[in-house]
Amino acid sequence: PILRRLLLKFQLKIGHSQIPGDKKGIGANLKCLLKHAKYLEAKKDIDDQNVKAVLEMAPPFIQKQIRRLQLHIEDEIDIIAWISRGLMELFFMLRYMYSSLERHEEVIKEQLKDLKDIEKIIYPEGVPSDTSSEEIQSFYESMTELWERMGEYGITRDELNMPNQAFYYAEGAELEAEYRLNWKIHSKYVHPTSYLLFGKKSFVYGDGARPYFWVLAQYYAARNLRDMHKMIEAMP
Repeated sequence: PILRRLLLKFQLKIGHSQIPGDKKGIGANLKCLLKHAKYLEAKKDIDDQNVKAVLEMAPPFIQKQIRRLQLHIEDEIDIIAWISRGLMELFFMLRYMYSSLERHEEVIKEQLKDLKDIEKIIYPEGVPSDTSSEEIQSFYESMTELWERMGEYGITRDELNMPNQAFYYAEGAELEAEYRLNWKIHSKYVHPTSYLLFGKKSFVYGDGARPYFWVLAQYYAARNLRDMHKMIEAMP
């Protein structure tokens, strides 16, 4: 099966074929990963605000994905692929952030692009209509205040582009090869693609599919945790 071959290719690339692929081994490994994530989340004696921000955000996200994998270990492949892809995208993003303070701040500011997109959805004309609910009016007022504050820092709402995609971070972190190897196959499973809907079931859902996403989910959870641990150790 194609995914079994992709898994072998990936294991050869990283030089590590010992990531558990059986339920018992996965269960034990996920408990260890969860323990590591909780340890990192509990690190409060951090003076560096950028490191502190990463530790407040990333370990809880990883814990959530690990618990989901524990819960859905036997569920359909597309659910496991969602978990795996989320951990992989976090890996690209964090590796991009680690490379410089400017990039760290760039990623933090990305949320402004998302807020701008949400505004376009809620009130496409740029302002709420006269018949808008109190909640929408309140959101508009809060956002108006936010954009005024951002303007004091030289950030103009109209100059914000579309949010960056996963490849942007992978490329910036020099992980293009890993992106090409693992990212796109996930997309075949997390969207209602023709491949997923109409492909031959023995091929799409073959014996190699679930272990492939099991292994990658564990791999990216571990890589993220290890990177954060090294980040703490590198602090002065």
